[in-house]
Amino acid sequence: MFLLNNKLFEFNIKVCTDGKRSLQDAILSFFSWHLHLTMLLDWFHVVKKFKEDLSLACKGREIRNRHLKQLLTLLWFGLTDKAIAYLKTIPATDIKNTDPINRLIGYIERNRKSLPCYAMRAQLNLPNSSNPVERANNLVTAKRQKHHGMSWSDDGSHALTALNALTANKTAQQWLQKRSFELSWPAKAAKTVKQPSPNVS
Repeated sequence: MFLLNNKLFEFNIKVCTDGKRSLQDAILSFFSWHLHLTMLLDWFHVVKKFKEDLSLACKGREIRNRHLKQLLTLLWFGLTDKAIAYLKTIPATDIKNTDPINRLIGYIERNRKSLPCYAMRAQLNLPNSSNPVERANNLVTAKRQKHHGMSWSDDGSHALTALNALTANKTAQQWLQKRSFELSWPAKAAKTVKQPSPNVS
């Protein structure tokens, strides 16, 4: 409704996700009618994925970090073919388990169209992360409903999320009095967002 109300469907839509196939499939299915929808893999999750699988694949932290730095640099600049080639040429003496390496190759091949040149997007001040959405989700849903030993029905969870969203957007009073609220997108001055780098911590 927000996209429709603000006439945003006429523009290109880029969705930032964590690479989970079921989520990607659901988004692509929902927007199957839209001709200009593209996916972007969240950089934080790309780093997390490679850290985890290389930890399982490599013989020790030093070896993992050496290969991780090279691979993340290639991916930061959108060089997916070179990243695949690098994975295939990691010396056998550095590897204790080849299965995670094969998973990473499949991950890149499957998500090739969703792995842009993050460096260029950072230079253009375009987002490389889904952090704003995840922060909003934590504010309206996860903070109250998760990790408190409680169980929620679908109806109860949706109702509380809707109420928290109204409160966060300062429209709860308007909804209670008029049973309506604005689905507008207020113009705000653009802020410079510090982009993550490919460096290994």
